[in-house]
Order: sequence, then C-alpha cells, then structure tokens
Amino acid sequence: MKLFLRLLCVSILFIGCSNDDDEAIDCNLVDIALPALHLRLVDNTGENLLESGSVDPETITIEADFGDASFVYIPEIENADPNSVSSIIQHSLAVSLPTSLENFQYQINVAGYETVNLDILAEENEEPCSDLSIPVGASVNGQALEKIEISEIEMLIVLPLVARE
Repeated sequence: MKLFLRLLCVSILFIGCSNDDDEAIDCNLVDIALPALHLRLVDNTGENLLESGSVDPETITIEADFGDASFVYIPEIENADPNSVSSIIQHSLAVSLPTSLENFQYQINVAGYETVNLDILAEENEEPCSDLSIPVGASVNGQALEKIEISEIEMLIVLPLVARE
C-alpha cells in the first residue's frame, strides 16, 4: 500500500509538471513598445528651427539606405509638463526605423539648408515579437551628435543644420 501511494504521488508530480520553456509566445497577445527616433533640427546657435518657424516641416524630405523613411512632425503639445516626454519631443520629427539593422543612414533635405547624411548606430531589439532596431547614437561626418535618451528604446538627436549660402 505504501509503495502504491509513493508511485501515485510520483506519477502525479511528473504528470503535473510541464516544461513552459518550450512553449512559444503568442505575439498577438503582447503589446510591444516600439523603439523611436526623434530629430530636433537646430541652427548654429542651438535654436530649434521647427519651433521658431524657420523651417516648415512640409519642406523636409528624408531618404534612407534601408528603404522607407517616413517621418511625422510633432508640433507643440499644449499643457505639457516641462519634465515629460511630450515636452522633450515637441517640435521634432519622429522618424521611421528599420528592422534588424545595426548601422543605417538617413539623407535629410531641408529647403534652404545643406543636405545632411545622418549615420545612426543601433542595436537589435532582443525582445520577443519585435525585430526593430533601437537607436543608441548618431553622427554626421564622423562627429558624434548630442543625444537625449528619453527611455531605453527612445532617443532624440539634436541635428545642427547649416544654411546654404
């Protein structure tokens, strides 16, 4: 009888345990925070050209070496807390990111300013259900640009523009 009870308990333990490590994650059930890259266009004095109205977002084109390079202008956000993400990213461009690239380049054309070739250094996202690149740095002609880390996956790059003569 004791042997039977032991075998029954051991059987229940083996049957009740499962290896969850082999089960795949259902990506349809996961909300993923997407990496983001914002560009703040400034002149040689550091003035935000979009905020001052010196640059109209409609006069900007962005091309990328990875294909689609869409962007969205983030206008002023009323009543934004000065320490909030909203306050940091207002008057900037939110630029699309590629999938699974560690280095890529944008060509930024702004009417009245020299064309800028912006090199981005990124890391591959190691989260399941996402293969977007996470920006970690930027440079123009080998010179590192000022960056503001908004979160682990979101960054704002301060991009100086030079007026055409």
